[in-house]
Amino acid sequence: MKRVISFIMVFVMLLALVPAGNMQTEAKGKGVITEKNPAVIIRTSFTTNESFNKGWGGVHTAVPIKETDCAVLYDVIIWQDRINLYKFPNNVEENETEGFDFGLDVSTPKGQKAYVEWRESFCLKSVKCKNTDDISKCSSTARDAYIEFFKIINKRTPSENVILKYSGHGSIGFCKCMNIEDTKKLMEKGVSIFGQKFALIDFGTNCQSSHTDYFQVYHSYTDYMLTSQLDSGGYQIDNWDYEEYKKYDDDYNYTNLFRKGETVEQAGKRIVDIKAQFWKLAKKNMKKNKIRQSMTLTDMSGYTELWKEFYKVREKARDGYGEDMYRLIDKYGDKNLKKLYKKFVIYYKDNNGSDFFKWDEKLYGITVRNITLVELSKASFTYNGKAQKPKVTVKDTSGYKLIEGRDYTVKYAKGRKSVGKYKVTVKLGQNYGGEEVFYFTIKPKKTSVSSLSAINDGFKIKWKTKDAQVSGYQVQYSTKSSFSSAKTVTVSGKSKSSKTVKKLKSKKKYYVRVRTYKTVDGKKIYSSWSAKKTVKTK
Repeated sequence: MKRVISFIMVFVMLLALVPAGNMQTEAKGKGVITEKNPAVIIRTSFTTNESFNKGWGGVHTAVPIKETDCAVLYDVIIWQDRINLYKFPNNVEENETEGFDFGLDVSTPKGQKAYVEWRESFCLKSVKCKNTDDISKCSSTARDAYIEFFKIINKRTPSENVILKYSGHGSIGFCKCMNIEDTKKLMEKGVSIFGQKFALIDFGTNCQSSHTDYFQVYHSYTDYMLTSQLDSGGYQIDNWDYEEYKKYDDDYNYTNLFRKGETVEQAGKRIVDIKAQFWKLAKKNMKKNKIRQSMTLTDMSGYTELWKEFYKVREKARDGYGEDMYRLIDKYGDKNLKKLYKKFVIYYKDNNGSDFFKWDEKLYGITVRNITLVELSKASFTYNGKAQKPKVTVKDTSGYKLIEGRDYTVKYAKGRKSVGKYKVTVKLGQNYGGEEVFYFTIKPKKTSVSSLSAINDGFKIKWKTKDAQVSGYQVQYSTKSSFSSAKTVTVSGKSKSSKTVKKLKSKKKYYVRVRTYKTVDGKKIYSSWSAKKTVKTK
């Protein structure tokens, strides 16, 4: 008995030596935040405002960085003419050791210059870009810039917990200035660079990001997503108070929401909670204008199966575009589909209730919307004297084939008989929206080599002439069968049928081929090449 009592006393004494925090069960599984694997946050902010560039302010001073031992923040700022990666000092507003006098009057030219120089001293990489407001001019540049940024960040702060956060208005393509194709290439490259999927992609401040088309684009590249539903627009804080604003604004508190020993999933829930607290600052404004707000945290591991099963419901409810996803599931689905939905949507909050106002209809945070994929059966035809056109196929991102006349209409350019370039306009119905324009080409008929003979330091080639829809011919030759480093000779006139090529290497084997062309609106449209022939010069 004495031995038992002694053992208990020793055990109690040992427990007393263990810190209380260690008695808690630490999180296990994917996305656990530690000093070795901190939350590496890559925050993107979009600005083209000139005063933001030159005057007092900036992401780092408007939102002071307060890093922790398990959360590291990098800022990507998209200016009008460049995309920059910054690593600002911790809590810059209070840090006086970084060589800038915050009491300086930056409204003066001297102060502005000093401020900009100080700010840019923290730029790790700058990439010039043509007008970041125009996707057509900057998408591929933005993609390549982010790839370079990812490499720099991975080298400086390697971690298994990389978070992408986008602050500002945007679109499905990442950071507003990148199209969907380049976005997917970037995400694939990012996963490769960091060695695993992104732990979290946070679109919490991106208008209408809680739509199925966002999940379709990003689900393969991240463990979790945070999305926001702002279908009714933005809102204003009722009584502006700087300290209250800082207390509940997620940007001000972002790094503190990721805590050592917890998972990224737990941090994601905390981000939803602080956003819900922030709405209370705009309660009167939301009530008056009936502004619905919601935040959704999703576990992307459950998305593929959910969408596959949901699409069976989607086929039954073809009028469901713009509908709430769960309402369609509740109306057309079964218990299994509801279970899959709850596995996917793991945390959700909205402002529907007595604290704000009662919504006129119950929504659950995710809106059904699809991206369409338009394909032409052929991009080019060969002239045959008849009108020609490609078939058009339109599918949504799940592979569902849409129906012409109901979901979309097709308009072809007139003619389409002669060699030339022709437009195809695909107008999508209201369930999909928008209009897409494509082009196809009618090429001239190809020709063939009728004879190829050697001459001193050269060769003579003859071909079959083509009378209709031809302006001339091109002869191409090379010492390599792949025609790399080939030289091309143009022969004007559709009646020309031969060409002598001189000043070549003697006793050398050459590969030779020929094609037709027609000049349309000042541009040459070429046929396919003929079969290649070989000749050895004398």
